[in-house]
Amino acid sequence: MKKRILIVDDVEFNIEFEGKVIKSLMDELGIDIEIDTAYTVEEALSNIAENDRYDAMVIDMNLPDGSGVDIAKAALKKSEETRIAALTIYPSKYEDQHAFFDLFLIKPIMPETYKQNFGRLLGLE
Repeated sequence: MKKRILIVDDVEFNIEFEGKVIKSLMDELGIDIEIDTAYTVEEALSNIAENDRYDAMVIDMNLPDGSGVDIAKAALKKSEETRIAALTIYPSKYEDQHAFFDLFLIKPIMPETYKQNFGRLLGLE
């Protein structure tokens, strides 16, 4: 079964990095994936509205047009089964938002750490 992933970040390099790490993990496990990307809250909300549920999302919390919390709320409203990770430099800023996320990842993050945490997010490790 194909896993559907959404990566949201306003920095192209971060999206490329995350996509490569996720693809590497899924290739190792023999899992087919489809990755969508968004650079803004608006784009992410559009992706959520236009698509069936996502299996997982990794959301940068500080986006130019808003907070990753808005994206998480919309995703969970569509499907409570979506697993969501927040990616931030400032985890303490979002301590009161933990209910919307399964996992908090702190930037900067090493590829192996990212891979392990993403595997945990999907319940694969």
